[in-house]
Amino acid sequence: MRIFAFAVLILVLFSLDGVAQLETRWIDTTTQENHEYGYFFSNRPLKKSEEGVVAFRNRWTRQTGNLYFCLYDYEKDSIMLKYQVTKTSALHMYPTDPLQDNIFYGIYDNMVVKRGIQSLIIVIPGYGKTFKQQVKDFMFRLNENYMSSMRDKMAIIMFAWGDQSLAPFYHKGKRAASRAANDFAIFQHMLEDFLADTAYREKNPFQASFSLVCTSMGNQLLKKYLLKREKRGIPLVPAYDRIVMIGSDAACDSFEEGKGFHQITKMTRSVSVLVNRKDGPLTLSQYMNLKNRMGKSGPTNLDELPDNIRVWDITGVIAWEDLPAMGHDYLLRNSVIREQLLYEETSFQEMKYLEQQR
Repeated sequence: MRIFAFAVLILVLFSLDGVAQLETRWIDTTTQENHEYGYFFSNRPLKKSEEGVVAFRNRWTRQTGNLYFCLYDYEKDSIMLKYQVTKTSALHMYPTDPLQDNIFYGIYDNMVVKRGIQSLIIVIPGYGKTFKQQVKDFMFRLNENYMSSMRDKMAIIMFAWGDQSLAPFYHKGKRAASRAANDFAIFQHMLEDFLADTAYREKNPFQASFSLVCTSMGNQLLKKYLLKREKRGIPLVPAYDRIVMIGSDAACDSFEEGKGFHQITKMTRSVSVLVNRKDGPLTLSQYMNLKNRMGKSGPTNLDELPDNIRVWDITGVIAWEDLPAMGHDYLLRNSVIREQLLYEETSFQEMKYLEQQR
């Protein structure tokens, strides 16, 4: 009996700690070729109103083990559910097995093969925004500001995670970022699974780049994801051409060994860290964390960073339009920074050179 009980225990533990599996289903398979549509994905649960209208939960989200991929209609301000992927094991597990019916084939075929998009930009925004505000800011406003002249070359895909919270509840937002990292693992695995398909790549030569842009607390989410992935022994693989950290709320030592970003160059060709020394919200964050934040003070040990991690001081280009957000929301507001990011070029001063001049 003891041997039988021990065997059952081993099986239970194995099922809890084994590789996470994913189930997928298409909600809508109609083809949308209108250029006024954009993709986003969300771990927010759906709810149904008394009128029978289905919508995403607006104010808060915990980890759900579930992602919905959607199309957003810029002209009608409406959302179409397209695809759902769900973990079938513990929420904290990270998937590694090949995925059946991956939506990335549809996204790539629609945007790159058919429309000729050259750059796919995944955006992880910060916290403190309702779902409606996220869609307004990171779908509508980004499209309006970035895509007027580049719609045929670039496309933005947003991760609509979040936990609406005010500054006094900052640590609640940090916990939400840690939980959302488990759901972001689903997306990242799907992307890597798609990129690993060499047969598809030979048939459809890749002409589009993939970039990841993290703003504010979105950098904490990425950091937590990387730490948990390392703990689970899942090696990083190349997935992005560029990762951009904007207004990063990660600690200034996050590129040091064991702090989250120390192996990030294994998943990207280059990293750009934008620093604003006058970032108001990050000043508050430094007091709350008792440690400098990367988006305000820059990373520690600049001279030890690899050559493909570049740190840019953008304090000098912060303008009056950035003041309503205390110099923190400049991805959405500052035209100079938008233009620099758009063309993947910069005239900003590198911080390592500024430090040498001090």
